Amino acid sequence: MVELKEAEQKSLQESERLEKEIAEVREFNFHEKFSTMTADEYFAKHPELKQKFDDEIRNDYWGY
Repeated sequence: MVELKEAEQKSLQESERLEKEIAEVREFNFHEKFSTMTADEYFAKHPELKQKFDDEIRNDYWGY
């Protein structure tokens, strides 16, 4: 029973995450804004990615 409650909780969290992502995409009006968005604007919405890229550059890791 505990495992079912944990699975239900994870499912609800994933649903919330996906709903938030869907709302962002709708707000984004993907085709128009994406083509004119700067990296700074994108990273303002996704600071975790900026941190990841900064860490990779700092560690001299260029994706290969």
